[in-house]
Amino acid sequence: MRPQIVALVLRIGLLAFGILIFLFLWFGTGAERSPIGLMIGLTVAALAALWWVELQIQKGLKVARGDE
Repeated sequence: MRPQIVALVLRIGLLAFGILIFLFLWFGTGAERSPIGLMIGLTVAALAALWWVELQIQKGLKVARGDE
C-alpha cells in the first residue's frame, strides 16, 4: 500500500505543477510583447517532462508490485 500512497502524492504534485504550467502560459502570453512561441514551447516541453515523470512512476509501481 505504501508505494501507491507515494505514487498518489507524486501525481498530486504533478497535477499541481501542470496547473502552474498552464497558468504560466495563460498569464505569460497576455503580457505586452510576449514571445508567444517561446511560451508555447516551454509549456509543451514541461508537459513532456511531466509525462516522462508519470512513466517513471508507473515503472516504479510495477517494480514495487513485483510484476517486472
